[in-house]
Amino acid sequence: MTKGFLSLIMLALPVLGFSAEQSLDQKINDVFAKYTNGFVNFIFYPIPLGGGVTAPWVLIVLIFGALFFTLYFKFINFTGFFKAIRIVRGKYDKIESDPHAGEASEGKVHTSGGDIRETIRVEHDHHGEVSHFQALTAALSGTVGLGNIAGVAVAVSIGGPGATFWMIVAGLIGMASKFTECTLGVHYREIDETGKVYGGPMYYLKKGLKAKKMKGLGQVLAVVFAIMCIGGSFGGGNMFQANQSFAMFEYYGRSPVSEEENLNNVKDSWVIYNYYISDNVTITQVEGDSVSYMSGTLASKMPMKQFVRDSTVLAATGEKLTNESNLASLIGSEIVYFKPASVSGMVKSVEGEEVTFTVDGLSEMTVAKEDFVKGGVLTPLRGYGVWFGVILALLTAVTIIGGIKKIASVTDKMVPFMVVIYVGAALAIIFMNLGEVPRALTEIFTGAFTGAGITGGVVGCAIQGFKRAAFSNEAGIGSASIAHSAVRTRYSASEGMVALLEPFIDTVIICTMTAVVIVICNGDGSIMTYGEEVKEGVQATSRAFSSAFSWFPFILTIAVFLFAFSTMISWSYYGVQAWAYLFGRAKWVEYLYKFIFCVFVIVGSASQLGAVINFSDAMIFAMLVPNMIGLFILAPVARTELKRYLGKIREEDSKKSSG
Repeated sequence: MTKGFLSLIMLALPVLGFSAEQSLDQKINDVFAKYTNGFVNFIFYPIPLGGGVTAPWVLIVLIFGALFFTLYFKFINFTGFFKAIRIVRGKYDKIESDPHAGEASEGKVHTSGGDIRETIRVEHDHHGEVSHFQALTAALSGTVGLGNIAGVAVAVSIGGPGATFWMIVAGLIGMASKFTECTLGVHYREIDETGKVYGGPMYYLKKGLKAKKMKGLGQVLAVVFAIMCIGGSFGGGNMFQANQSFAMFEYYGRSPVSEEENLNNVKDSWVIYNYYISDNVTITQVEGDSVSYMSGTLASKMPMKQFVRDSTVLAATGEKLTNESNLASLIGSEIVYFKPASVSGMVKSVEGEEVTFTVDGLSEMTVAKEDFVKGGVLTPLRGYGVWFGVILALLTAVTIIGGIKKIASVTDKMVPFMVVIYVGAALAIIFMNLGEVPRALTEIFTGAFTGAGITGGVVGCAIQGFKRAAFSNEAGIGSASIAHSAVRTRYSASEGMVALLEPFIDTVIICTMTAVVIVICNGDGSIMTYGEEVKEGVQATSRAFSSAFSWFPFILTIAVFLFAFSTMISWSYYGVQAWAYLFGRAKWVEYLYKFIFCVFVIVGSASQLGAVINFSDAMIFAMLVPNMIGLFILAPVARTELKRYLGKIREEDSKKSSG
């Protein structure tokens, strides 16, 4: 079966080679945008919060949901933290191996047909397919991804250092949402006669709401969730990961045009041309070594040395500004400030003192040879995305064919490895710059409550932190409960408690480490300008890390690949579970999904289909609508399961102390 499946992927290559062409990309993108922009705009519709600040309504729902579950479960995200660690370490395995314990409150489990019967075939006398640790790493691999690297850099660039504080807060309260959905995922899962598990929001929406006399609503919500989950698995959980993974490889393979001895050799080569564009800004404040200014309605702040370039001049007189200029006396004055911009294209000709290249295959741009040498960067790997995608698709196919057991066997080794490597590098940079740590922590804390230089002040800063946390750990979306449902346990709340560790690791540890390193290394403003969004988050993070380790971009390239790959294989499992819910559990149905998934890996690597990926991201966050409805209605069930499991733990601890 494996050989046949891989053969199908290879048969699709001629079509995929054609799909990588620029013109086809653009056509697909335009058509897709035409019919999906309305849906995308609805899901991310901004709600005005005052002061010119807006937030997507889905983010507001996720935040308030997390706050509600934190209070409803009496701060389980804090009181259950150390118990969760002990569960992962196997300290309570004896409780779960008790043959008299049941999965549901009635001491029974669901069969694949949805009925309940006393006994089914189980593995190692447990109900499920993977251990607590494997379920945690499988779910973590779906959330620990490029958002932890690229997304954090974007959030800090827009919201400033203070966004880090609010990101941590959002991660902590999100632990309660994750507990709720994963407890319900295990509680309402189905296990077939072979021991294979089917779980997630589709099942607790259908069965849980049926038990609450809302059968019709439950069935509709379950189908809506499954459809959104499939769409999200192909896009945000697949194409985006593959695309950005190749982009990082392409970035690492770049070289400056200035290293070329003969410019005629760069003809027909892909390049990125970096240059500066002028922007009229007004200085609003000069404090210490920093300058605050307004560009239109956007407020920004940056170190004085970065603001004062050779080409920064006073608009009224054309007087050039220097580090010795009295900027405080120029508050309210209009300044012509030059900021960086870039375009990509293929070199068409090198004639005389001019270089002409096509920009994205649509128009031509001619620049002076001297400027081209200074600002040009060769990108020799561009155009090879399809072959990168083939390799990645084959690796993905080999992994996902084995189902959750194979995926878990990969993620339980990969996730700890990549987390240790990444966090280890971050800690090394922090220790190498201990003198900068107090400044960085001060900026993070004070920035969280002042929002200095950031559009919207404190609210704008908080929104960026909450957005990054919510979009990174996906607490409340429901996706992770699909992976956690496969755990071997007889107590659903045991896995809910394990799951609450997920936002902590993803957001409080990994995202925070990224943010702290960026703030430390950005003391001179060389990484980013707070208040101005960086366009390439991965590259910004790479610059921060490479400021301490020149070789780190190579390590980061590997980390990006591993993060992307682990996210893809986990989302393939989420997608196949939703696919099976809609179309049945026959083997050919499962392999059809996996084939399509691998085809999208190649398309994602070779294409720039922005509208497709935006749509699939919207589908991922649309999953919260049916999921949150189910979580609010079924929260009492999760609370009952929590009381039952904690009671069993107290009973076990009492036996140990008396013995």
